[in-house]
Amino acid sequence: MTVSVSWIPDWCESATESFTLSHGAREWRGLRPTDWAATGDGLRRAHGRLRELPVRRIVEAIDVVAERWSKRDFPERRAAVDAATQVTGMSSETVDRALDAEVGNLRTGSLIAALERELGDPEVLDGFRGGATAVGPRTALAVFSGNVPGLPARSLVRALLVKAAVIAKIPAKEPNFTAAFLRTLHDVEPRLADAVVATYWDRDDDATLSAALEQADAVIAYGSDQACAAIRAKVAPHQIYEEHGHKLSFGVVSDAYFRRHGPAEVARRIAADCSDFDQHACLSPQVYLVVAEHARAIAEHVADAMRRAAADCPAGIVGHHDATVLQHRRLIAEWRAASSPTGEVWAAVDGLEWTVVLDDTLLPLSGAGNRVSRIVAVPDLDAAVDVMRPYAKHLQNVGLGAVGDEFWRVAAELARVGVSRVSEPGRMSRASMAWRHDGQPRIAGLVRWCDVEGTGR
Repeated sequence: MTVSVSWIPDWCESATESFTLSHGAREWRGLRPTDWAATGDGLRRAHGRLRELPVRRIVEAIDVVAERWSKRDFPERRAAVDAATQVTGMSSETVDRALDAEVGNLRTGSLIAALERELGDPEVLDGFRGGATAVGPRTALAVFSGNVPGLPARSLVRALLVKAAVIAKIPAKEPNFTAAFLRTLHDVEPRLADAVVATYWDRDDDATLSAALEQADAVIAYGSDQACAAIRAKVAPHQIYEEHGHKLSFGVVSDAYFRRHGPAEVARRIAADCSDFDQHACLSPQVYLVVAEHARAIAEHVADAMRRAAADCPAGIVGHHDATVLQHRRLIAEWRAASSPTGEVWAAVDGLEWTVVLDDTLLPLSGAGNRVSRIVAVPDLDAAVDVMRPYAKHLQNVGLGAVGDEFWRVAAELARVGVSRVSEPGRMSRASMAWRHDGQPRIAGLVRWCDVEGTGR
């Protein structure tokens, strides 16, 4: 039996057409609505039923789904992992760890914490509380990218928490997760899953994008800067717009942090940050900036730690283009190291599983991921911040290895530069639901408020 990569509720199935996604010899099929006006009407009716659910019932249902997906032997998860390994090239252990991280964010404690942080009282979504209520959009259009397995769950759940129906464009690079997650959600609480249509259209299919946009009160876009710009240009003034474009992340290690934890532990944490998700997430560091006194010692230990990380969680298959880029990056690094008394390169002997580069200059950032740990020596933390300033427009996450007042001083400066998340080294890829994703409140950003004043009640 062929399992569809789309999720089309029963009320929508009569007006659909088929599509096929392929990767190598594998093909996946799904359905796409043909009458978007009727689909929009159906979603608005589903939104009415969704509005009847108390927010805590929504949280409870999502928690049950997350509990099922937290088990690695859950059939829907195993099938999704198998498909993701074929499309992304990641190892099954890498995909499983990605799902562990994403699904782990969807438990009751995490969801309530995120709601309370952004809205104060989650029950303002159910009606007036203290003279105020928060109302989510009737329908949100979410255009997802597939660089991290399980990533669509984050925005999908945020939209459902504010009781918005959703049109989800699934990512071609990882098309199976969204529909599988929604099938489980339907088993737990049909009113939630029936308020979602998950399908696919080609990137250059402007007609379908425009038709879907006409049904939406809010738009959530993931992708490259160019892809997001194409969507942004079509967004109407009345539509809420949320964008997650190209982002960069860095790591930093101070003298005090090095002395507190030692080179082996610091290296283990750096290797974890550079290995998680095969370094394909925006949260993953492109570079670790290390005080010059300890840069070589850390780089040497990172090479050993990267080797152990690859044994514990195998790297994925690097595609032909990425392999060429990675080999070119290695050659440039080796050439620079040969002409520098401080530079050096360590790498997997018989493959591209991992690479460590030690340099005293930040070269232009090229290539994406594939477990390349670039250690760049800097004089001090102020110099590290200065290195990041030219990338302010795209900065997202910094793994800040610093101690005490030094930590808070540098964190404050990073916030002013443009960083939206500061974490400890070793935890860069583990962002919580409470994080204001890319610096904006992503739950509160979807709602509008109504306040009652001066009624004499």
